[in-house]
Amino acid sequence: MSDRSLIAPVIDSFARHADRPAVTDADGRVATYAELDLLSRRFGARFLDAGVKIGDRIGFSRPKSIETVAALIGALRIGASFVPVDHSAPEHRNEHIFEDCRVALRCGEDLLPAEQAGAIEDCPSDPDRLAYILYTSGSTGLPKGVPLTHRNAASFVDWCVRTLEPRVGDVFSSHASFHFDLSVLDLWVPLWTGGSIAITPPDVAQDPRRLPNFIVERGITNWYSVPSILALMVEFGRLEDLAFDRLRTICFAGEVFPLPMLRRLREQLPEVRLLNLYGPTETNVCTWYEVPGRIDANRTEPMPIGTACDHCDVALFDDAGQRVDEVGQVARVLARGAPVMNGYWGRPPEETPSLLTIDGQRWYDTGDLGEWDQVRGGERQIVFRGRRDRMVKRHGYRIELGEVEAGLDRHPDVQESAVWSGEIEGRVVIHAAVVPRDGATLGVIPLKLHCAAALLSWMSPDRFQVMDALPRTSTGKVDYATLRGA
Repeated sequence: MSDRSLIAPVIDSFARHADRPAVTDADGRVATYAELDLLSRRFGARFLDAGVKIGDRIGFSRPKSIETVAALIGALRIGASFVPVDHSAPEHRNEHIFEDCRVALRCGEDLLPAEQAGAIEDCPSDPDRLAYILYTSGSTGLPKGVPLTHRNAASFVDWCVRTLEPRVGDVFSSHASFHFDLSVLDLWVPLWTGGSIAITPPDVAQDPRRLPNFIVERGITNWYSVPSILALMVEFGRLEDLAFDRLRTICFAGEVFPLPMLRRLREQLPEVRLLNLYGPTETNVCTWYEVPGRIDANRTEPMPIGTACDHCDVALFDDAGQRVDEVGQVARVLARGAPVMNGYWGRPPEETPSLLTIDGQRWYDTGDLGEWDQVRGGERQIVFRGRRDRMVKRHGYRIELGEVEAGLDRHPDVQESAVWSGEIEGRVVIHAAVVPRDGATLGVIPLKLHCAAALLSWMSPDRFQVMDALPRTSTGKVDYATLRGA
């Protein structure tokens, strides 16, 4: 278990790698470690001037940039924590998040660093101090906060350093938004090890035809994204026409990588390490699997999520709380150890049903199902077998269908709604049924426009149907089984 803070190795890098590039902005601006050091201290001074104290939380709603990276570092240097949100999300969602965690200060684009760094001193390290809170989709229709300490985060970054073996001068992609847990690797692994962060321009980030050229032009050595982005790059990026001379590692996480596309990626980049990383926000990455140099031609199902990372423990349990060790039995995926959160923000651990005590040890129930694969090379692998609840993953984001329903229900002409998911050719599709209020008329286009304003873009349903009434079970609950078959 790491006893370091998340920020201490970064401060060490400021001294050791002062003249090396630390961050390249979306527009190509470069900040060295010395420049990032000064800018982060200036932001720290601004936060102190605003009254931020050790243990306070700072809300961040601003695009990715050199300044945003420096501000995040500045928050940690003065002993505060950061709460990043999607600056393009509906205002009411971000407002709820900032009010829920009672931020002491909101850092938007208009908040500038102090003119001078002043005489700020780095706050003494405390591994158990809160480092950041990431908000995820909540079953009540409101997002819930996942608080992670320096110890939680540093244990994961330590594992990344051991596993990825980064070198001084490596370039890590920054594709994920800072409110998404994939960004933890993107930011802190290079800053710990003398590498640099290459922020992906927003207009390039979702364009699979331009992303491969961006990887080559920026000399990226380590790429990390959700599988859907990589699959699009395989399909439309003409990878075979480019020379990825510096690219050594591709990590992917957040959703299942369809095997046909993964096989094509493996064939197009035979010398690159491909790592399947698994874990919810509450644990960060807790299992991993390295895709072999050649994928068995007879394999038809996705690759395993692998085995536990060496900084935590992952096991399968049945509903009676007994470990499942037999091959072929589907069971719950549980994790424990250094990277696992202590409970959701504002809720004590004993009021968090997903935190279980089994044989005197506390485990986090991921809500996922898995089974042990056949023993290969003396090591068993866990295979992902889906979700136990109504939470789905799409484009790497975790989506609670109850939050989508809550967003639809905010439409003034919607009486009630029901949302469910399905799959088409391996792609998650979100369906919505809505019942209009008396006398109201609902069309697909107005519903889509409402969702664009009320929900995050990746939560919006793909398909809508308007119904006179929702089907019900004998107990009066919405009959989702009937809706799925409709």
